[in-house]
Amino acid sequence: MNRKITISPSLLACDFLCLEDEISSAVEAGADVFHADVMDGVYVPNISFGFDIIKKIKSISAIPVDAHLMIKKPYSYIDVLAAAGVESVTVHTDFDEPSIVRDTLERIKKAGMKAGIALRPKFSASAAEEYLDVCDMLLCMTVEPGFGGQKFMSDMLSKISDLRRMADGENRFVSVQVDGGISPSTIRLCSEAGADNFVIGTAFFGAENRKSACAELRRLAESR
Repeated sequence: MNRKITISPSLLACDFLCLEDEISSAVEAGADVFHADVMDGVYVPNISFGFDIIKKIKSISAIPVDAHLMIKKPYSYIDVLAAAGVESVTVHTDFDEPSIVRDTLERIKKAGMKAGIALRPKFSASAAEEYLDVCDMLLCMTVEPGFGGQKFMSDMLSKISDLRRMADGENRFVSVQVDGGISPSTIRLCSEAGADNFVIGTAFFGAENRKSACAELRRLAESR
């Protein structure tokens, strides 16, 4: 299958003092999707930003927003995210018991958004299998969730391949996203393993020339 590459800059790495300029710069650079990490300080030991920020981002950009919920009760905010104009929402396999995880994914879909399931590094690809029928995306965390700027965990490459095989077993397209330490030195490895959607923080927003950086990252991913 010829998978389209998606470059998803992580808003966690942008300069929030200049948010509107950062959004405009990312759009000009060629970003496909904005990745918004929402953290509550409970599910992960960090707090990022809330839904009002996402709503403001949607008010100044037509680029889709992908909300990655690293929070304890994601089901409480589905309607808020839909009202904010978010296109896709990802939750983790271990935020609650399986029946609640499944119900949350189904509610995301019913609200008109795409649904994703995320795996912390300690969980194998099989942990996502029971949710595959209600997922549009499988997210492999290649760092421990909660903080940006971490080192890429190369032992996650085999999990990416496992997720790709699972996704390809469906009679519809299911995206495989990677998040954590994605850079020019790791993006091709992830692409070769089967990823098609790349969450990129420091290597995007920290680049001297973001347009050139984005083009090079896309080229590397497409050269698998």
